[in-house]
Amino acid sequence: MECRSAVMRLCCTLLVLLLGGSAAARAADREVVLVVSAESSVMQLDPLDIQKLFLGYPVLRDNHALHAVRNLSDEQMSKVFLQHIVAMSESAYDRRILTQVLQQGRPRPLEVKSAAQVVQALAADRFAVSYMWLTDVPANPRLRVLRVLWAE
Repeated sequence: MECRSAVMRLCCTLLVLLLGGSAAARAADREVVLVVSAESSVMQLDPLDIQKLFLGYPVLRDNHALHAVRNLSDEQMSKVFLQHIVAMSESAYDRRILTQVLQQGRPRPLEVKSAAQVVQALAADRFAVSYMWLTDVPANPRLRVLRVLWAE
């Protein structure tokens, strides 16, 4: 009887480990990465510079101001952006950007609604910086990943 319950516990443990491992493998597929044009001279940005860039503060590389491109192609990515990149609610972020526009005359970050528009914006401006799902990047040699911003 004791042997049977020990075998059952072992089977249950193995089942949990197997199911947990496959869920972890699926979750790892969802990563948001910081991207630039493949021709960009920007090689790295630290988290504070990324936050400053998307909050409208000037961030310089090679004596040029970087330009933020906000990717609105996906609702989950928008939530990741607000929570993990700028650490603000949507209304607080909108107020912050509006304040920058009205008080300092800084332009709003460019907002695009598809991954294709992100690629176009980055290709047109080698000082533009955006973010997108990692799964959208490998198929496009025009982009270069700087870092992983978030992983599920």
